[in-house]
Amino acid sequence: MKTDIQSRGFTLSSALKAAVEAHAEHYRSHFPKLSPGITVRLFDINGTRGGPDKGCLVHVHLGRDGAELVASSVDTDLYLAIANAFAKAMRSTSAITRRHREHRTGPRLYTTAEAAAAY
Repeated sequence: MKTDIQSRGFTLSSALKAAVEAHAEHYRSHFPKLSPGITVRLFDINGTRGGPDKGCLVHVHLGRDGAELVASSVDTDLYLAIANAFAKAMRSTSAITRRHREHRTGPRLYTTAEAAAAY
């Protein structure tokens, strides 16, 4: 599946594009059943003034009932911002899929013997 990558305020280098695509592929490999659509926006807030101003915004379309999530990170190093934003997206997706699975299956009911064995 294609990843939509756009940069704001600078030209997208092939190294940055490769880094984003590698993180997107890693993300997709962890959630193969979702086949998520991923949009990535890279931006530079302060331009040449420096500071922790390079950011990455990851927008994931989970495809489940129109579910979407957004994760972002700002850092002095754009590669770190990309990695952190994808890490946040992975944690959020894990939580969403866990809640969806629990909601779908309901709470686990234990027999008296199982409950006694658990204590």
